Parts: sequence; structure tokens; C-alpha cells
Amino acid sequence: MIAQNVLEYVTGVSLLLTIASNPTDDVRKMQFVAKTPDEARIWQKQAREKLFELMMGGSKPKNVPLNPKIIKRVEVPGENYFLEEITIDSLSDRKVHVWLAMQKDVPKEGLPAMLALHGHGGTALEIVNGESLYWYGKAFAQKGYAVISLDLGQHDLQHESWSLMGERVWDALVTLDYLCSRPEVDKDRIGTAGLSLGGESVMYVAACDECIKVAVSSGWLNTVANMKQGHCPCWNFNGLEENFDFSDIFSLVAPRPLVMEIGRLERAPGGFPVEVAKPAFEEIKKAYKVFGAEDKCLLDIHDGGHVFHGVPALDWIDKVLRK
Repeated sequence: MIAQNVLEYVTGVSLLLTIASNPTDDVRKMQFVAKTPDEARIWQKQAREKLFELMMGGSKPKNVPLNPKIIKRVEVPGENYFLEEITIDSLSDRKVHVWLAMQKDVPKEGLPAMLALHGHGGTALEIVNGESLYWYGKAFAQKGYAVISLDLGQHDLQHESWSLMGERVWDALVTLDYLCSRPEVDKDRIGTAGLSLGGESVMYVAACDECIKVAVSSGWLNTVANMKQGHCPCWNFNGLEENFDFSDIFSLVAPRPLVMEIGRLERAPGGFPVEVAKPAFEEIKKAYKVFGAEDKCLLDIHDGGHVFHGVPALDWIDKVLRK
């Protein structure tokens, strides 16, 4: 244990000195520069702590009792799953509205599960019903997954010391805790997928919670510089740009399987164009290369616009989560 602590200290100092020695004035303080798996793991620990600090009022929040309340159960005609509408507590003064699609037949080993997330203006109910752009929520349920979704906060900030993304992400992380508490679910086989704001939230959730075994972020891979070109500012928070670009946050997912989808018809500037996504992906690949896991990271450039593509993402999810 002492030797391990010494290694972490020496490697951590080396990593910080590498960042500090970069002469570029606009270098990100938490930029991924690790050269070995040990350095990368230390950086990931430090970067997660920094994200919680910046997004959520100075430090990772303390968990409160979930106090789940099942509002109603809905039978789905012709399907082998039912829906539950639920509320849970994410903080002592904050509730999360959740919809869960649960299989009727649960194997002894438990069910694989997906946290499926919607975009701006969407709802958890649209996810589990497969409505609007969110066909993938119903598709997961039809494939035999337990599927959970929450109403991601839109633009109303409850806690002034937090950020909008902090409240959204914390709600999603607590929703994951509730999913893991369900006896029907195999806690070792959980993934997440989402489009737009959902793809952004997938990035943060998978970065912050290693219980996620595979992640699909659609319509999001981007840079801070591009997002400042006219996009809704709800993505931003104090300290983000000084410390991270989005490629650094995605690097927290390494070496777990990660698919990022971008359509050739995405708009620019301020949207999610392919020409911005490609160099960002090259930065993320550096983290996967450090872990010897370059085959676990994929950029799927498809011919559509701002949509969830699902090919080959659904196959990736099945390969990771199905026994």
C-alpha cells in the first residue's frame, strides 16, 4: 500500500509538472496528457473530483435516501415489459421524475439495463415510449433491457452555487443509483445512451460513474470553442473552459467502450459539425491508446442530421452487456 501511494504521488506530480511546463498560455489545467495507464488513472481521479467541484457547488454532493415513490404502473400492449412512473430524491430539497421500462420475465442473473437520455424539450416518457427523436428507448426495452430515463432539467436552476449541467448530471447519477437498487437489474451490466443534451449528459455520467460499462453519445461530440459560436449557453459553467475541453471529459470514460455519433447534415457553427468532431475524436483516442484500448472507441459518422443513428452502436451495447 505504501509503495502504491508513493507511485501515485510521484506519478501525479510528474503529470502536473508536464501540464505546467507546457508554454501555451491557454493550456487547459486538466488537459489529458498522461503517458501511462497509471498516470491516466491518477488524472481521471483528479479530473472527476474537479468536475464535481465545478459543477455542483464546490464538491461531490452527499447522497440522500432515494425515497422512491411509484406513481403508477402501465401495461404496454403486445410487449413483454411494463412501465413505471416514479419519483426519487436526488437532494434533500430536489426530486427527480423517472420512467422505467421493466421486463416481465427476469432471468436469475438479472437484466442488463440502459440509462437512456433525451435532448432539449424531450421527456422521460418519450424515451420509454420511443416517441419523437427518441426511438432508441423503446428499442432497448424491446431487446430485453431494463430501461430508465429521467426528465433532465431544462433551464431552471434551483441551486445558485451549482450549474445547470451539474443539477442535470447529479439527477442522472442518482437515477443510476436507483436503477442499481432494483433487484431485477444486474448492476455489472449497465450502459447509457442519449441524443443532443442527452448525448452531453451521457458524456458526464459515463465520465463520473464507472458503473457504466458502455456509452453512446449521439449528436454531441464538440469543442468548447465551437459551442461558444451561438449555441444555447446552458452547457457552460464557471471553470469549464479553464480546465477542460470536452475531449478531456470523454477521456474519463477510457478504457470502457464508447461510441460517438455525428451526422454529416449537422449544422455549423455552434452545432455539431463533422469537421469539429473529427479532431476532438483524435484527442479522445490518445486516452484510449494509453490504455491499449483504441478498439474500444468509435466515431460513427452517418449520413443523417441531428438524430440517434444506432448503427453500429446497438451492436456495441449488446456485445458488452449481454451474457
